[in-house]
Amino acid sequence: MTQALLNRAEPGEPVDVAVLRAGEPDAEPEPDPARQAKLTRIWRFWLAGALLYCVGQLFTTPTGPVGGLMTIAMPLIFSAGIAAGVWLNRPRPSWPWLLLASAGLITVLGYVFFFAGATSVAFPVFMVIYPVEAAALLFIVRSASWRQDRAGMLDALMISVGLGLACWLLVITPLIRLKTEAYGDVYAALFPFGDVLLLGVLIRFFTSIGQRNAAFWQLSVSIVVQAATHMVSLAAMIFAVRTPDLAAVSSLAAFLMAGAAIHPSMRILTGRPLRPVTDMTPRRVLLVNLTCMAAPVLLLAQGVLQDGRVDWVAAGIGCILLFALVTLRMVDLVGQVQDKARQLDAVAHIDALTALPNRRAWDLELDRRIAAARRHGNPVVVAIIDLDYFKRYNDEFGHQGGDELLTTAAAAWRNELRPEDLLARYGGEEFGAIFDHARLGDADHIIERLQAVTPLGQTFSAGAAQWNGHETAEELLARADMALYAAKRAGRDRVFVSATR
Repeated sequence: MTQALLNRAEPGEPVDVAVLRAGEPDAEPEPDPARQAKLTRIWRFWLAGALLYCVGQLFTTPTGPVGGLMTIAMPLIFSAGIAAGVWLNRPRPSWPWLLLASAGLITVLGYVFFFAGATSVAFPVFMVIYPVEAAALLFIVRSASWRQDRAGMLDALMISVGLGLACWLLVITPLIRLKTEAYGDVYAALFPFGDVLLLGVLIRFFTSIGQRNAAFWQLSVSIVVQAATHMVSLAAMIFAVRTPDLAAVSSLAAFLMAGAAIHPSMRILTGRPLRPVTDMTPRRVLLVNLTCMAAPVLLLAQGVLQDGRVDWVAAGIGCILLFALVTLRMVDLVGQVQDKARQLDAVAHIDALTALPNRRAWDLELDRRIAAARRHGNPVVVAIIDLDYFKRYNDEFGHQGGDELLTTAAAAWRNELRPEDLLARYGGEEFGAIFDHARLGDADHIIERLQAVTPLGQTFSAGAAQWNGHETAEELLARADMALYAAKRAGRDRVFVSATR
């Protein structure tokens, strides 16, 4: 929806959505199957080339001229692969992928400082790669915000704190105690925290609902392989055991991440954001409980593995953080239970004809959602839908025909709504809709879908208004009602919205 047109309207003034839609860019065309097949072939060639490259690294040594050149060239290939994927697939937006590609260029910069002897500068440059990758991945998958998914964020934080504590007690502390020339630098010892950060991003992906396509799985596998490679190398250092050179495995992780950008499914991954998970499943409860037990278990493991030398300060801080996060999670769960109880109480008032919530349930639910929006700052849109010329239809086909129109329309519309939206029988031929976590532009697209499925050749007029952050439910409904009557006066079969600032 063209926001500039809304901004020019007076507050509360009904605006014809047809005018706003005319200012929108054309909808994205359906993907061309031939082009999709061509892009898939390119992606397969990329993976085949990746395997050849990694196999070639197995027969070279990192300190040799060929192996060293292949190691240094890998970040450039990584950045070039992502840039090529952006050029081929044209994702919207494309800048998160380009931000991810910049991680390869930062790696090259780190190598320049390292080989120039400026290791004190090289290590911080290498550390920057992790937050850049983490931010890029979160923007690519468009992770749900804190306000929209507090439960998912808290779960991801708890698991990440447990991983971070394990990393400190079992990896970083032994590395610092070794005091070797290779790992005596504090930056080198902190590298595992970068892997924990990326694993935290991966956990965030899996604590929400979203696309699980080829691009997603390549990103996920790449993060896991990268972290596992680093941890195996560090464990070999701690326990003084020899491991084969893992440069080829690290290159494979980079090829997979770049391959996600080349695969055509990356457009869908970028275009459809994550959604919160509202159910507390037994698997999720078990995962959170295991995380909460991480601190004492890790403390015992450190004592056993390191001859009784334990880092009680780190373990204590980890316990405090986990306890605080668990407390916040409990508060959030109690709030969810209370919200569900109110929601069930509202849904208990069902319209007998359409099986939708009735006017009383609508009023209760609207008050509840506005109160929740006031607490968390979520956008809420209310729409009133009125079937056009319903009395004429009722007179022509009788009350039974009118009832059939109401029931079939209610069923068709409900199937087009998102799980978090509410459709209610407002009264007579009028219906009310509440669009949670939505703005006027989102509501317009949903109402457009409702127009397309209105049954029996009928149409409707609609008025919509977005909560302005401080008005009451009655004031919000009054604006939506004013927009509805403006749509009727304009000739019906229209959608008007109430401008607000």
